[in-house]
Amino acid sequence: MKHRSYSGYIMSGVLFFGMMIGFASLEAKAEIDVVKSKEFRFSISGEIAARNTYENWFEAQAPLADNSYDYFFTRTRLKASLHHSLVGAHIQLQDVHMWNLPETITPGPQGPLGIGAIYNLHRGNDSADSLIVRQAYLDFPRLFLDGFSARIGRFDYAEGQEVMYENQKVNWLKTMRISDRLIGPFDWSSFNRSFDGVQAAYSGPGFSLNTTFAHPTQGGFENDAHRTIPEIDLATLTATAKYGEWIRNTEGRLFYYYYNDSRNIANTPGQSGLEDGNIRINTFGTHWLRTEATKTGVFDMLFWGALQDGEWGAVEHKAWAAAAEAGFQFSNANWKPWIRGGYFVSSGDSDPADGKHETFYQLLPTARKYALFPFYNLMNNEDLFFQVILKPAEALTVRADFHSLGLHERNDLWYAGAGPTQRSGTIFGYIGRPSNNFDDLARVIEVAPAYNFSKYLAANLYYGHVFGGDVIKSIYGGDGSGDFLYVEVKAQF
Repeated sequence: MKHRSYSGYIMSGVLFFGMMIGFASLEAKAEIDVVKSKEFRFSISGEIAARNTYENWFEAQAPLADNSYDYFFTRTRLKASLHHSLVGAHIQLQDVHMWNLPETITPGPQGPLGIGAIYNLHRGNDSADSLIVRQAYLDFPRLFLDGFSARIGRFDYAEGQEVMYENQKVNWLKTMRISDRLIGPFDWSSFNRSFDGVQAAYSGPGFSLNTTFAHPTQGGFENDAHRTIPEIDLATLTATAKYGEWIRNTEGRLFYYYYNDSRNIANTPGQSGLEDGNIRINTFGTHWLRTEATKTGVFDMLFWGALQDGEWGAVEHKAWAAAAEAGFQFSNANWKPWIRGGYFVSSGDSDPADGKHETFYQLLPTARKYALFPFYNLMNNEDLFFQVILKPAEALTVRADFHSLGLHERNDLWYAGAGPTQRSGTIFGYIGRPSNNFDDLARVIEVAPAYNFSKYLAANLYYGHVFGGDVIKSIYGGDGSGDFLYVEVKAQF
């Protein structure tokens, strides 16, 4: 086991105090207007993020190379926007620097020992840097008729956030517990993901229709994040019944996603057969969200579900996934405790040799929203979780979670990852480790405080500890324990 220095934490602290001093006197504002007139407005906005991460990737009986380490990155973004009643033009640059990545990549079945090792697997050394055009698009707020709008170029897309509201509780549930399950910008990673294509939307009385045709970019763990992946085609169609306008305090959504991946990367985890064709997947799904206010607080509940069919190379693909969650926030109590719980389950492949691929495929998600310690994702997964969110002060929020994790099918793999990160080569985008005929994956406890000094300056801390189950112990030995810790400071205007 190799323990690295904590110089990154010192760098985080220096940057934290520097930004706190620099931004403390600024008035809160989403962006800065450079030129403003009756006809148009030109504005700029920016963000600087610094994060130091410590990983202890599953203690083993025999020490593994670089399974305990810390690494550091900074990410700077600058966006310029021209707003007009007929068209908006936007461009965003992104600069990323990383240091102190682990130097050794362990082969299977252990695989890369943590997220830092996955960054190195893409880059090939212990540092990385990237300067890209992350977004560059035109907005047309009104085309042909009222309510119809369009966007073309390179942009962010997070499925599930097509319609947002003034109700901040509903927005939090949509952002943190519904969106990005299958398609998202992978924004927590250093390099992120963008989409090159076109979007169109129609917002009518009580409903919204949205569609996207795009190719994803590289990114996530890949520093060459500017390159498009033309071998992956993505098409989406969603219909949303707006919150409270059809059914009281309720939102409903139907969605369809088409995904075609023709990269034909040989070392794909799970069912073989990709040498004979593409991954072509149709995903049909829905979500329903409801809140209900009482004298003591607000009750919330949601359901999300999806069915998949298509082709996994030469074999048939059929899979499914579902989530049900509920919670209650005591609005009048001290610290406004919000207690939530839920269960997620997705199909696995019960017989990898039967000519059918039955592992639920997560497409292009932001996986960490549903796995804050991202050693797993939503493929062949069962997740029973409990969550408490506290607000001890107006600027301070503390979230604590407990997860009991298992594999739905013990004959399938333990999956991790957040989708394709390279257009070619040997990295598919998901990692599959053997279950060794076990289904008990882990228990996780985690805490995540966040403090907003102002709308310009925020700090986040996360710590998660894993009590490994039979699956992890059978691969790494020892007690299967693991740790994930990071501190992040973000300044924006």
